[in-house]
Amino acid sequence: MWILTRRFALAVALSTTVAAGVGRAQDEPAAKPAADPADLVRPEKDPSPKMVPDLPTIPWRHDRLSHGWTPIKTTPLPKDREGIWVLDFAFKPLRIQTVEVPGKGRKAVHYLYYKVVNRTAAPRPFYPQFIMVNERGQRIEDAVVPEAVPVVQNREDPSIPVRGAVNIMGVLPPSTKQGVDDAVFGVAVWDRWDTSSDRFSIYVRGLSDGYKEVAPPDGGKPIVKYKTLRLDFIRRGDDRNISEKEIEPNEPPYEWVYW
Repeated sequence: MWILTRRFALAVALSTTVAAGVGRAQDEPAAKPAADPADLVRPEKDPSPKMVPDLPTIPWRHDRLSHGWTPIKTTPLPKDREGIWVLDFAFKPLRIQTVEVPGKGRKAVHYLYYKVVNRTAAPRPFYPQFIMVNERGQRIEDAVVPEAVPVVQNREDPSIPVRGAVNIMGVLPPSTKQGVDDAVFGVAVWDRWDTSSDRFSIYVRGLSDGYKEVAPPDGGKPIVKYKTLRLDFIRRGDDRNISEKEIEPNEPPYEWVYW
């Protein structure tokens, strides 16, 4: 939880820094408390612009074959506040890969290979979080498994550099070329999961600056919820001999929610 909280706090602080740096003309609300509603914190201070790396992008032609990708629609929701930004996101099916981890031997991991593009015409902070939640509400955060990144890259597309949890965070420049997207490719990895789960979701935060405040039933302080992409999956089979072929997207495969 500390890693999750710290990561999202940095995202909020980074959003403030980038907005000031590009001189955005529109008025925006002040940065809101960050992290899960149950553990809200405020960043101590905004990071220096020198500490915010620009993410290098890969040109992706629109006419390139994109078999297996699921693109996400970014059409505003009725509950979205006016003026928010949303990054374009696409992902491939959730897969399982065996990785050699120093000191732990060969280990099977789940991974989500994804592509993100900034079509908002201004630099945007990208500090993603990937949280797996099963049908019983158990949360499993994405893990730092650097050994998995080159293995995934070799399997998916050896010609495209892939970024993992360690180096995916930074500023995503706008994509403005005709017929070409300036994309960043990443992978989220889970080294543990509930083998008995038949249904689970992956919540993706960091794709938007949208948020809303919800009054709790007990009348306490408002709870901050963030615009989040929820990817829904079904796993067919028992808890033995786990196979990626048993994992299928639900219908519909995703939904934008405030979470």
